[in-house]
Amino acid sequence: METIRVYHSLWKSVLLVTCSFGFAALGFYCIIYGNDRIIIWLCTLFFVIGGLFMLWLMLKERITRTPYYLITDDSIIISTGLKTYQIHFADVECFYLTKVGPTKGRTTLIGIQYKKDVQLRENEDAEKAGRAIRRFNKIVPRIKKAIPAECLTIKPKDLCEILNERVILSRNI
Repeated sequence: METIRVYHSLWKSVLLVTCSFGFAALGFYCIIYGNDRIIIWLCTLFFVIGGLFMLWLMLKERITRTPYYLITDDSIIISTGLKTYQIHFADVECFYLTKVGPTKGRTTLIGIQYKKDVQLRENEDAEKAGRAIRRFNKIVPRIKKAIPAECLTIKPKDLCEILNERVILSRNI
């Protein structure tokens, strides 16, 4: 099968960067003409750093043509800008859509249901902090692992279907 490249949506990324810099500008205004409390400084710094990081990721993805998700016949490679992860379809039972967050503004994720032996191996290999995070993820959103499915050049449902097709094909090989 063909390799599928999935990028962040350009328009949604531009909107996020613009909003982030807008909040940073508002913070600078409050610092100059209003109170100079530490919270305003921290919020402004957060939005400046966040906006610059999102802008850097967006430009890096577009200039180097490095996709966020690279779906091959045997795995999905996730490039976050800082690290690259690989999920082998042979290790996965299935992918499924899930939503987390408050009722309004929920975030869509693609949950990963690993095979039992892979889950046990990951738990044994993980350090204490990793095990604690996995237990927390299992309790709160009721998922063990997930990948983001919003703000991409493909719809979450379509992406999930493609990933499940690749899982089925990896079993038949």
